[in-house]
Amino acid sequence: MQDMNWIYMMEKMQEIHLFSRTMIHRAIKEYELSGQHLELLSQLLLHEEGMTPMKLSKIMGVNKTIISRIIDSLNKGGYVIKTPDAKDKRSYSVTITELGKQIMDKVYKNYLGPIYELRRKLGDVEFLELMTYIENANKKMSKD
Repeated sequence: MQDMNWIYMMEKMQEIHLFSRTMIHRAIKEYELSGQHLELLSQLLLHEEGMTPMKLSKIMGVNKTIISRIIDSLNKGGYVIKTPDAKDKRSYSVTITELGKQIMDKVYKNYLGPIYELRRKLGDVEFLELMTYIENANKKMSKD
């Protein structure tokens, strides 16, 4: 092949993939919550008002059908509450319960451990620079 640029880009994609796998814990067995469940709960903690599945889908970059399944699972576990929209009976908002907050308080060290370790290893300056680049890339990639 004449154009070797795709090989370079494949190597970069693999680096990003490895970084992502290293940073995100797949599941917390003790609580039987997946990384996506924890991410959804953390979004609800960060946004104290109720959020719709569509908004969660956009923020998390996950298909709305998958978000709905996660919400249903968390609702059955008592971690979130689904509140029907008064105007549109097909729509609802989701809020985190006290149980959800308690679980997040217990698992945050495990869930956030890799990012704390990254900050320690890089130091504050490099960590903040990396985060600025990641935030900028996310903004540019989310613009449609």
